[in-house]
Amino acid sequence: MIFWFAGLHLEAVFVVALSVVSLGVNTLVKILVARPRPTGHLVDVFQATSRQSFPGGHVMVYLAFWRLLFSFGIILFRGTRWWRIALLAVSAFFVALVGPSRIYLGYHWASDVLGAYLIGGVLLCIALWIYIKLKERGIMETERARTRPTRSNAFRSFNSK
Repeated sequence: MIFWFAGLHLEAVFVVALSVVSLGVNTLVKILVARPRPTGHLVDVFQATSRQSFPGGHVMVYLAFWRLLFSFGIILFRGTRWWRIALLAVSAFFVALVGPSRIYLGYHWASDVLGAYLIGGVLLCIALWIYIKLKERGIMETERARTRPTRSNAFRSFNSK
């Protein structure tokens, strides 16, 4: 919502779309792989669940949402403003710690988490590639976003020289 009201409509759509796509891909892969979760016989399990294990859903969704916010923080905003640094730090913190926390709690095997990071990373790369292509064409660009000094505007003016 913050992106939308700031005039960054394409970014707002990408945050929602990547989160939905990530959740859908995660569900599809879970059905196809059908790997059981760790049991209390092998590891300490904080709370048992009956759903499938591979790939880790929380990890994929966190990667889609928080890493995309991290990427937008680098692409869209410049300088050392406190809120930009906070955005980068908080999003990196969540992405880095969600995987180990899921293993620690006994919800996933390490390979579930690594697979989720890999699949989520590929989805993120594809989304960022599409985003950059659409951004270069000015798709869904508002007047407020157009006049904002960003790295992508600087990149465009550098390439046009």
